[in-house]
Amino acid sequence: MKRCFWVTVTLFLTLGITFCTETNDTFIPTREWQTIKEGQKVPAGLHYRINLETGEKEAKILEEEDDVAKQDGSAALTVVENDEIPNKENASDGPSIEDALKNIPGDNFEYTPEQMKEIKSKFRTYEDIKHELKDKLNLDIKTDAEVITGLLKKYDELKKDKVNPEVIKILDELEYLVHQIDNANNFVNQNGIEKLIIPNIVNQTNSIIRTRALLLLGAVMHNNPTAQISAFERNVGDHLTRLIASTQLNDELSAAIYAIGSLIRKFPLAQKESLTKLGLSVLLDIWTRQVELKVKMKVLVLICDLVRENHDVASQQNEPTERDDEKFRQYQRVQIEKLLQEYGFCSRFEQFLISLKTDLPKCTDSMDKHATHKGHVLRQLAESADLRHVLLVVKNRITWLSGMEKDPEMFEFLIELEEGFHRLQHDLYNRKEYKESGGGQRDEL
Repeated sequence: MKRCFWVTVTLFLTLGITFCTETNDTFIPTREWQTIKEGQKVPAGLHYRINLETGEKEAKILEEEDDVAKQDGSAALTVVENDEIPNKENASDGPSIEDALKNIPGDNFEYTPEQMKEIKSKFRTYEDIKHELKDKLNLDIKTDAEVITGLLKKYDELKKDKVNPEVIKILDELEYLVHQIDNANNFVNQNGIEKLIIPNIVNQTNSIIRTRALLLLGAVMHNNPTAQISAFERNVGDHLTRLIASTQLNDELSAAIYAIGSLIRKFPLAQKESLTKLGLSVLLDIWTRQVELKVKMKVLVLICDLVRENHDVASQQNEPTERDDEKFRQYQRVQIEKLLQEYGFCSRFEQFLISLKTDLPKCTDSMDKHATHKGHVLRQLAESADLRHVLLVVKNRITWLSGMEKDPEMFEFLIELEEGFHRLQHDLYNRKEYKESGGGQRDEL
């Protein structure tokens, strides 16, 4: 309706100003608004409007001091026509762009105390604005840091002797906030890990609260070295390993894997401590437990990411810097592939895939991890006839899906996935006819 109104008004203006019917009458402008009669010729350079109360077109002589806001109060839409278009000669006599750029201060300028006082006098402080909003609009404005402080204080005041729904609400609100790294560091600096997270992981009997605490922990540490170090210093890795070994609940186990992944990714010291103390064995044991497939796949993705990290750091040694050398030495101490071999990763992974030969082909979202990230650790699996059968079933499933897919993006994804399986085929069985550039002859596994 609003859009139709503006279109109609624009048409009225155009038709009224430009295409009036021919007549001998001529509009005589004055300094007062006058109605333009039907058929009158109107000279250019006037101030025009449509009176929205009467629907009539009006005009008057254009004056510099005209201020539409100070009219007699009648509702109107106005338009100004001006045939004079300023050019460079008519432009302002102000300084040129080049001169203005010369006057921009450099990096070393300093304000005098008087100048600083004058600048500050033009602005209000955060506290002033906050009090003004609270007094006039009854709004209590808080920063994220203040909200986190308030939530931690509220948690301290709660009774912990029974399951309290307020604890779940606090954990959820904090998890939302700490996805921003500044908020996560603020949470850590206020001792949130030891005051709130660890007690709810170690001593909490309610699985829902434990799960929420694990999700909060994972969000705090995710891609945050400061939080990772703080959690590592508080032995969070040991707490997570014990929890993973004991729980049978899918949501809780999934959250715990997320948390331990946030702790040890891109943190070789935490990898060494958490994985060598039976941590890797506990993770691999998940593949034999009665839990959902998505939880088992999380373990697989985590291990693949750790192997890839190790290889990425090793590949940077072509032109190493001092920092790269130190990082390389830290990852060398982890020796992730040696650990995988020690804990029988290949045989466990083989049994894992064979046990899922019915369900795995249905998990398209997980196939890319299976197909593209295992070349480093699957070479010992080439002799397994059962595994070869599983890979053939999965590969045929992908080929069938790509033939049925109508969405271009999904089709492209499936084609890349199929290429991944051919690379895996080459790594495992070393087919001579396979060509890296174009895929070569695509025979069966």
